[in-house]
Amino acid sequence: MSIIGSLFTASTALDAFGNSINVTGNNIANLNTAGFKTSQLQFADLLPTVTGDIETGNGVLLNNVSKPFQQGAMETTSNVTDLAVEGNGFFVVKNATTGTSYYTRAGQFHLDAAGKLVNGSGLALQGSAGDITVGNTTTVPAQATTNLALQFNLDASSASPAAAFPSTADASPSAWTSASNFSSVTTIYDAQGNAHDLDFLFRKTAPNTWEYRVVAKRSEIDPLAPNSSELRQVAAPGSLVFTADGQLDTNLSTMTDISGLNWVGGGSQNIPAGSVNFAGTVQYDQPSTLFSASQDGYAQGSFTGLAIDAQGVITGQLSNGTSSVLGTIALANFANVDDLDPQGDTLFLPSAESGVAQTGAPNQGGLGSLVSGALELSTVDLAQQFVALISSQRAFQVNSRIITTADQMYADAANLKA
Repeated sequence: MSIIGSLFTASTALDAFGNSINVTGNNIANLNTAGFKTSQLQFADLLPTVTGDIETGNGVLLNNVSKPFQQGAMETTSNVTDLAVEGNGFFVVKNATTGTSYYTRAGQFHLDAAGKLVNGSGLALQGSAGDITVGNTTTVPAQATTNLALQFNLDASSASPAAAFPSTADASPSAWTSASNFSSVTTIYDAQGNAHDLDFLFRKTAPNTWEYRVVAKRSEIDPLAPNSSELRQVAAPGSLVFTADGQLDTNLSTMTDISGLNWVGGGSQNIPAGSVNFAGTVQYDQPSTLFSASQDGYAQGSFTGLAIDAQGVITGQLSNGTSSVLGTIALANFANVDDLDPQGDTLFLPSAESGVAQTGAPNQGGLGSLVSGALELSTVDLAQQFVALISSQRAFQVNSRIITTADQMYADAANLKA
């Protein structure tokens, strides 16, 4: 090889290793960038020169800088909208101005002024139905109770009280309770979201047979008696009949409508007998007790916060204790994720080599699951990058010495005398 050729060969190495130091420096600079994937260098030799049987190389080039996919470690945060993908997949974010969709593993999202989930650049996180908008003024109107489910144990050893249930609809609380073996209060809601108490009173009338009554505060029903302390019966007498082994016999039991609920300021309300469920109620020789009570009414609720599960379902938490599904986050995957086209800001676009995006719900179809309140850390290994930095620096240094040596040889040749 000529002396000039040696200069050019060494110069290709200086260019390649200079760029490799730049790539390594970029990796180290992004040590704390959430979702960053380490860039990996690929070198290739230049086409050699062949003269007869002699083959001389022409140097090196930086053939490719790729970002091979690796799962980064997770860091827990206190922000529920910080998201990490555990497994395959990328978040889809969209530029509202250009309509361009980008793909990223960086899950630092927050709510903007319009209630959209966006990243630090204002790109909107995409769900199954487009932009995910949860807002901060979401409300759910009140819902009146239409179904009741109550489960008790009624003491099989109870004896019938001496006093009978009052013969009138309105009576004092003591008149009602003295005639019952057991009572239990359940809260229901009217159409305006106002809470009211219903008192279920149980009286044993015969072996394995119980009569029940339902009463409410008269002051909440009768506008003419706002200060009354009496309780008003709001259901016809019902009965619960049990088998010899203490199980509820639904065929012999009688459920009745809970009616006459004309709430003052809350409208009328009726709970049909078919919507009053005592399934699971038993009669054992143990103290009477309430096992469980549920009903489907609630007061008006306002948005208080979010919860995001592993399937990407975003649930709005409301002040009335209920919740509402607000959307589902979408993930995208590619046939060859290593060949995505980096756009900066930890964003990627598809390329011909990566293939088109295949979107779907998290935890399905090979896509990873979501972790709320966590971020995927950079995959940069600092020790490995320092080794690469030293290696590139030494390679640059050695090849610069080749240029110096070739220059000295060039000078010696120029100083030859005939």
